[in-house]
Amino acid sequence: MSSHVDDVIAAPMETAIVRGTVLTNICAHRNNFDAVRLLAALLVLCSHQLFFLGRSQPEIGGHTLGELAVMMFFVISGYLVAESWYRDPHVVRFLLRRFLRLWPALAVATLVIALASALVTSLSLHDYFRGGGVTWLFVVHNLQLRIVYGLPGVFADGASAARSAVNGSWWTIPVEMKCYLGLALLGLIGLRRRWFSVIALAAVSVLYVQSLPGHPKGNAAHNLRFLYIGFFLTGVCARQFFTNILTHRVAWSGAALALLVGAVVAGRTDAVTWIVLAPLVLIAGSLSVPGVRAAGRFGDLSYGIYVYAYFVQQLSIRYWPGVRFPAATLAVSMIATAALAWCSWHAVEAPALGLKRHLRRWFPDRAA
Repeated sequence: MSSHVDDVIAAPMETAIVRGTVLTNICAHRNNFDAVRLLAALLVLCSHQLFFLGRSQPEIGGHTLGELAVMMFFVISGYLVAESWYRDPHVVRFLLRRFLRLWPALAVATLVIALASALVTSLSLHDYFRGGGVTWLFVVHNLQLRIVYGLPGVFADGASAARSAVNGSWWTIPVEMKCYLGLALLGLIGLRRRWFSVIALAAVSVLYVQSLPGHPKGNAAHNLRFLYIGFFLTGVCARQFFTNILTHRVAWSGAALALLVGAVVAGRTDAVTWIVLAPLVLIAGSLSVPGVRAAGRFGDLSYGIYVYAYFVQQLSIRYWPGVRFPAATLAVSMIATAALAWCSWHAVEAPALGLKRHLRRWFPDRAA
């Protein structure tokens, strides 16, 4: 595994041991990241459930539980994907690993939802599957990561686009893929030149501030995108400066505390969320707690939950007779979504990820 050798040699032995232990846990999956991702996926589900029931979603720092959960996904992704690059800094193999993680499950979910929606559409099957119609555009565009959210005659009585969507949470998947492409570019430039990532994070932070409501360039649609990309790059920087953070943790903690105090004084709750949530998620994920680290023993269900939950929740709210009992619909949504996620992992995601072991043979390093 690639590492910052000079930093480790210069660091105290305790720091080197801690660093080695954490990175070994990451490679061997003896950490809490599966549990944290699963928690994030369930938080998104719970947040959307309240939305579908017409209830207010809990907010922290001006963000809903669902938005906070997606921030958790992105900071973990940045950290682990940067580690993946260090282990194998080959751009083709890197991008194919990322493709195998995202696209196969998304492709199958697109087909499953398109076919299942034929059972609940208000249109005839002929009209629903009419050649060249909206149904086929839904399939083709989603396979191209150009996310389409609606299907003809499905949940068409929704009062808004979000309530008529079958896959409202998928808009973050192209953002994630763009983060992967950006990291590949940074890798080609040289991830060991760590300040490039810091500059990228600073640039995204500026774009985020400019997209805030009230700013002349404010754009709500771009605001969350820049925020999520910022969390991704925060994870990347945390991985790159890992040894430095451990070696000088008192100084880093002091700097973080100073930033936190400044953000609180300035009334910037979004900055407070960023400063507090990202480190907490990475620390919690890097630990190896017995029982918690076994969250993935039945498979990594977080992505499957994320891609299927919205559609399942729409069905449970509209067709489950216990709609007046939020706990009942939430239980039905969780159980049905978890079952689909389990099938997705074992039938699609795990087999697709199994192809990664062939990538070195298919795309070998260039001869010297």
